[in-house]
Amino acid sequence: MRILTIQAAVLTLLLLISPGLATAGGGIDMSFTSAAAPQGSLASITLTLTHGAPTGVQGFSFGMCNDESVTTLELVGASSADFDYIIDWSTEIETIRNGSNPDFFQQNIESGGWTVGCVICFTSCAVMSSGSTEIGTANYRLDGPVGTVTTVGLCNTLGGPPVSSVAVVQGTSVPMNSIDGTIEILELPPTLFTFTAPLKQVNYDPLDGAANFIATLTVTEDPNNPTFPTNTQGFSMSLVTDSTYVTPTAIGITGAVAASNPAFAETVMTPSGWAIGVVYAFQLPVYIQFPVQTNAVAISGSTVPSVLTGNETGLTVPLSWQSSGTPPIFNVVAANNVSILPLTINGTLVLNPQSVLDFIRGDANGDGVTNVADVIWELQEIFNSGPQGTCNDSKDCNGDSLFDVGDPIWLISYIFTNGAAPPSPFPFCGNAGEPQDCEVYNGC
Repeated sequence: MRILTIQAAVLTLLLLISPGLATAGGGIDMSFTSAAAPQGSLASITLTLTHGAPTGVQGFSFGMCNDESVTTLELVGASSADFDYIIDWSTEIETIRNGSNPDFFQQNIESGGWTVGCVICFTSCAVMSSGSTEIGTANYRLDGPVGTVTTVGLCNTLGGPPVSSVAVVQGTSVPMNSIDGTIEILELPPTLFTFTAPLKQVNYDPLDGAANFIATLTVTEDPNNPTFPTNTQGFSMSLVTDSTYVTPTAIGITGAVAASNPAFAETVMTPSGWAIGVVYAFQLPVYIQFPVQTNAVAISGSTVPSVLTGNETGLTVPLSWQSSGTPPIFNVVAANNVSILPLTINGTLVLNPQSVLDFIRGDANGDGVTNVADVIWELQEIFNSGPQGTCNDSKDCNGDSLFDVGDPIWLISYIFTNGAAPPSPFPFCGNAGEPQDCEVYNGC
């Protein structure tokens, strides 16, 4: 029915305009760009109509065919009510009737391609001027085998009855010449992810050589991946350090990974490293994407006091991405039921001798940031026998050397009512010298 509507509209145009000979000035060409893209990705083909008719083109209809065994048309719009429904129509087409849409514009999806019929203005108030006019851009998903080369172009076989590929000039239909484009399906490049370990400063007291730390490991996907952002199904991580100076103590999921409540998250600790394997789900389709650097795993450890006691110089200790455990656990990301080896960026622990600990005032829970979570932590500790913070100096939000209800009140006033900020050290790491009331602080 919609095909008949297209042809009826074009016929109406022909009847409204006095018949005359087309003066196409060498014919009317519809050209298609070519594209090459990896298997599974999108290829974009731009259509351009070129003509030399001095009186302009009053309307057109055409069909565009593609080999559906190797390519699939990707619709642009959500429904047929969208002007940009089948393809992304150019601004020239969207505004061709003196700044507005054509009087008649019908587009249909057909087996083997799509069709369109356009009458710019029923009263010839506007035409497509001579020269080249971009029509729009069609997107195709490349489903065929690697190495396939297929063509896209005009065809006169779509619809019932078939829609002809013609332009209307002075009330006369002029066949279009098709300058076909090609689509080549390339081999899918490797999907790249990056595991990153941080540069972490660990302050220890040279009097006893003791310190604890927490470090966060992140995952990032390369935005150039053809499937970006890719749905991952799980991952495994393995990191080692120098056990002469550092003892691994724990590893666990954090951030978006923890929020997904994965079905499997098993950890392995060795004297010199941390390892973890995570599967989001075994049956339900649960996926996590890493379009930006995303916190995934937190590791913790402690210094070896016997080798750092009396060390006033400090040193650096590597955090290296290496397989560990028996059997070995490798660094991989699972996506599309395939294991992908990530790029890895090693980290460093900077063991820094410091008799006075750095801290951030107001950071009661020791996570390195001051926010409403610290207010809740302090209220829980004071009134509900909540967890006890290990650095009273960081909990002393108002700097009066006491930890009491005045501190969460000070902090919540700063956060929500433009009250005074906590005294130094805030908002960055530092210390207030001695005497100090801070046993452990890992936020710096």
